[in-house]
Amino acid sequence: MKRVRVAALLLAAALLATGCAASPAPSATTTDAASPTSTVASDAVDALSLTGPVEAETIPDMQPVITDAAPQLPATVTDADGTKVTVTTADRVIALDLYGTLTDTVIGLGLQDRLVGRAMSDTQKALADLPVVSRDGIDLNVEAVLDLHPDLVLTNITIGSAASYRQLEAAGVTVMRFAQVPHLDGIADAIAQVGATFGVADAAQQLIDHTTAALDDARSQIAQLKAATTRAPRTVVLYVRGTGGIFFIMGSDYGASDLIEALGLEDAAGTNGITSLKPANAEALVTLDPEIILAMTNGIESAGGVDAFLKRPGVSATTAGQNKRLVTAADSQLLSYGPRTPQNLVALAEAIYTAAS
Repeated sequence: MKRVRVAALLLAAALLATGCAASPAPSATTTDAASPTSTVASDAVDALSLTGPVEAETIPDMQPVITDAAPQLPATVTDADGTKVTVTTADRVIALDLYGTLTDTVIGLGLQDRLVGRAMSDTQKALADLPVVSRDGIDLNVEAVLDLHPDLVLTNITIGSAASYRQLEAAGVTVMRFAQVPHLDGIADAIAQVGATFGVADAAQQLIDHTTAALDDARSQIAQLKAATTRAPRTVVLYVRGTGGIFFIMGSDYGASDLIEALGLEDAAGTNGITSLKPANAEALVTLDPEIILAMTNGIESAGGVDAFLKRPGVSATTAGQNKRLVTAADSQLLSYGPRTPQNLVALAEAIYTAAS
């Protein structure tokens, strides 16, 4: 976990340079919610034959999966630092993480009405009227948080610093720190932790079951989409901001490996021992020679757009660059591991494996 947290701090610096229950939980019922419902495209072809850039469809906002969960408090839970935290009230909540997965989980549990503020990364329409308490993507406005009088803040420290959250605690706000989740097999535990924080363990298990089933469905759809592809294309996830030196190859510590492997692609970075961030210089890119590049939409736009990015030194010398095979997805979507991950995987797979994405 320490290695992941160090890696997160490095990425945070890059963004700045440019962003258990005390009583039994009540019964909870489920309702239809966002899940991978796309039909498998009939025009799936060999991904190695496709050329040109494509943007994955932006997935729908998270919808409540549980309709009648009610927090059972106080609840005492152990946070990511090993500290026991007792949550006595959760009427006014702010969830803060770079990809919005904590917020998605709160919404999935049907507790969205308790949210009183949001981060810039929380772009769900249902939250549009909530005050934004982050700045420049990852900086936290402590005063703006305190002005909202929250009784509980959820965070994985990808927004704001450790010092910021100590300030909130000094002001009487309960802060629950979660581990970052850069892997598919961490999603269930993360949902369970959020559920435990609110004292709704049974509801959390239902959300876990719902997400797990959606992941199974997504894997099935991906398997059908990639059936026409003769071998797994070499793929890297690149992080770029601007036209300068903020340009990295992203490794498994950032969830790149799980994403690539779930899509049925070859993890070029992992094969070459890259686990954290590695500068995406020309030598490194030529060595990896990806056939597909995955990146964040806003990142590419900040680098001058698709054409300018594909002309960057190193990028243009790769097979992906020569074929202009750049697949982008929304910044809050590409490497997000939470209740909406199944939909994201299907959207990316459709962009990668179909000729008319």
